[in-house]
Amino acid sequence: MASFDAFFKAATGEFPYGYQARLARDGLPAVVRAPTGTGKTGIILAWLWRRLEGPDPVGTPRRLIFALPQRSLVEQVAREAVGWLENLGLSDRVAVHVVMGGAGDSQRRWRLDMFRPAIVVGTVDSLVSKALNRGYGISRAMYPIDFALVGNGAHWVVDEIQLCPESTTTLRQLAGFTRGGGAGSWVTAEPTGLTCMSATVSVGLLDTVDNPAPAEGDVVRIEAEDRVGKLAVRLGARRRVGRLPVEPGDYRAVASEVLRRHRPGTLTLVVVNTVAAARGVHAALRAAPVPHTLLHSRFRGVERESLAVQISAVPAGAGHIVVATQVVEAGLDLDAAVLFTEAAPWPSVVQRAGRCNRRGLLDDAELWWLPPVRHLPYEEADVRATVAELTVLEGVAVTGEDLLDREVFTTEPEITVLRRADFLALFDTAPDLTGADLDVGPYVRDADDLDVQLAWVDWTPVDATGRPGPGMKAPEAKWRCRVPLGELRVFAKRAVVWRFTQAVGQWTRVTDRQPARPGEVLVVAASTGGYDPETGFDPSVRRPVPGCPSLDPIPDRVPVFDQAGGAEEAFRQDDASVAQGQWLSLEQHSVDVREHVEALVGAIGPVLPVSVLRAVAVAAYAHDAGKAHPMWQDALCALAVPGDRDRVDAGRPWAKSGGSGRLVYPDGTSDFRHELVSLLLLDGPLRGLLADVEDPDLVRYLVLAHHGKLRVQVRGPDDTDDDRLLGLKQHEVVLTSELLGQPAGTLTVDLDQFGLGGARSWTRTALGLRDRYGPFVLAYLETLVRIADWRASANLEKAS
Repeated sequence: MASFDAFFKAATGEFPYGYQARLARDGLPAVVRAPTGTGKTGIILAWLWRRLEGPDPVGTPRRLIFALPQRSLVEQVAREAVGWLENLGLSDRVAVHVVMGGAGDSQRRWRLDMFRPAIVVGTVDSLVSKALNRGYGISRAMYPIDFALVGNGAHWVVDEIQLCPESTTTLRQLAGFTRGGGAGSWVTAEPTGLTCMSATVSVGLLDTVDNPAPAEGDVVRIEAEDRVGKLAVRLGARRRVGRLPVEPGDYRAVASEVLRRHRPGTLTLVVVNTVAAARGVHAALRAAPVPHTLLHSRFRGVERESLAVQISAVPAGAGHIVVATQVVEAGLDLDAAVLFTEAAPWPSVVQRAGRCNRRGLLDDAELWWLPPVRHLPYEEADVRATVAELTVLEGVAVTGEDLLDREVFTTEPEITVLRRADFLALFDTAPDLTGADLDVGPYVRDADDLDVQLAWVDWTPVDATGRPGPGMKAPEAKWRCRVPLGELRVFAKRAVVWRFTQAVGQWTRVTDRQPARPGEVLVVAASTGGYDPETGFDPSVRRPVPGCPSLDPIPDRVPVFDQAGGAEEAFRQDDASVAQGQWLSLEQHSVDVREHVEALVGAIGPVLPVSVLRAVAVAAYAHDAGKAHPMWQDALCALAVPGDRDRVDAGRPWAKSGGSGRLVYPDGTSDFRHELVSLLLLDGPLRGLLADVEDPDLVRYLVLAHHGKLRVQVRGPDDTDDDRLLGLKQHEVVLTSELLGQPAGTLTVDLDQFGLGGARSWTRTALGLRDRYGPFVLAYLETLVRIADWRASANLEKAS
């Protein structure tokens, strides 16, 4: 077993600080309180060592969810984690997934390889939405999988919690729901945990309804014995405070002072409170002889990544000026000799100050401040309190701990607390009859506006409205820009903005009646403007956006790996379960999936009863039985090349085709769902598969839910006929041949359980399972079956 010191040194080239070593030795606590610049990101290595090398790998969750404030740049943390893994030779064993960014195979691996360790890095709004079964920016069918993976076997680390109080409160509530295992608590299938990190928030503020404030022993702080070497230098770093002699909002004067006080060969950092102010200062520096960079949260991923690399790659001794917004308060490791900042709430000022003389190497670092023109986006009382405190500090050289110790008024935010009933209601992922969804915004809202992801693209319209074709998909994350809902509404008054509506299988326009929702991926024509690669999102820009991608048509054959990455087929399509490269029998695929789910269970070792795991294996075996329906088989066999048609017809039933193309059902039905037939077969000719199962309803549910389309509710987008449902007709009779070891029989379609009211109700059955097993475990069982299906379909090696 490698020591943590050696492990950390191999990853970073440095030895760990004392408190980092304590995290590795004792486990990740409820709270880490450490000033900015003291290596809190090293908690990733503490977790990784405990999982791979430490004293309690089984008790250490296999996934680390690293959540940064909404306005932060997450790519830097992800790059650091990737570099550490490369240095340790662990890139093949541990996946790094970047939510709302990143690229590469690792994006898929954290789901597909759910049995292996993974580091998931993202913004709190995106990650907490996953924890609420409403993941921003992913398809509805993917909600339960991500919900299961961040709620079971995951240790959450939330950095700079003072910047995301709503999300932090929600996560603490969720932790409270699984705490203690007593009455009213829900169990998880694998160990879970939560660590809150901050330099500026007291532990008492973490008290929530279902999760009391952490005890003193659950808090790790920088202690006296830690104050040695480089850490002691950093903690002793001083900056002399001064009021900038310019009028608020006079960005030309600010730029002039920045140039006058900039020190050749060093970094000068300017932090203002709004994107407009940052653009104003940056514009005034346009002719400056010193290299300068604008950085805020309203850039596309491709430019944001480039800017972050550009800033971090500035060689020592090279002068540079960075003009930024709050994005520098977390997630960026900057070390400025001179800092200029607008007054903001005290915790924000402390964070900004931590980017000045961060390494403690200067004796004459400077912190210059000025009041903002307006208090927004902050509370006016908070800004006033900071102005008063900074005035008192005029001419004083202060350390970060000096600033932390000062008691400065800060408004306590009004937070919407997640209650148990609200959380349970989120388990059902079906939209309402209008296609709308439950709004989780109040539980993750860490700013006045939540964001959407907007991409500028080119496409060939399919009709006079300019609509993209239904076979076109939004570009990858690097081409998307985060845009506040309020600013999008303004932009949409002159620009046509499109969303892909899965319920109808086509692109529809964002309107006042159908407004954008947080986390949605939207597209707009590049010719519309609204974005500049140097300044970011700007509705006033009218010129076309250069260098934009095209909307790529979805290929006729949808690879399984695309499905695993989140690009599942629209509601009406069943093709992601078709293409295999060669014809594969239904019997063989059923056996393969059962073996894969048994391998996953063996590799993971979830804390679940044997009877439950038996039900999962049976569900994996029976999940695709509905593909034996003649309608599905006729559509699949029609994909065979002419010379192979006789052999294919003779080999029925098949699970996967060796050809390509989309299923076209003989009677013109477009919304046939084979998983519904699988459920009905278990109620009829295949009921013998349930003979040795303790809870047959659990098997029935897992079979129905294995594509994430049909779960608590069963309805189609256009079902208005009480006698028809998803391509099936009430009381129709289907003859079945010998299947999955069960004799031939007759299926008589019975849809009564899916109607409203009555003694039998599928929704009542599903909700009963949710309450019996708990939402975390039931979603986890769904995920086991679905991941096993993906792995078998991709012909991957079995988990070990």
